Amino acid sequence: MVKTPIRKSSPNGIFHCQFYLEHVSEQIEAGLPRKSWCIIPVIVTGQDELTHSIKKGSKIIVSGFISTHTKSNNIKQLVLHASEIKLID
Repeated sequence: MVKTPIRKSSPNGIFHCQFYLEHVSEQIEAGLPRKSWCIIPVIVTGQDELTHSIKKGSKIIVSGFISTHTKSNNIKQLVLHASEIKLID
């Protein structure tokens, strides 16, 4: 995780947490190793217990689904909506 998570509640009292996840790995493509790197925004909604112990620098495994969000400047961005988060020791 590359930034401190932002935790807040909506006016309806629904919990939201937003953070950025950095992925770094080496993958095999066409039989050759290739470095893979990206930073993706993650949103957790309604599940405070998933995020209470994570902080900037935490190593985590996240699963969920990817969707497109339109930013305020009308640019579309992929966002990972997390349904499960596991801390890696």
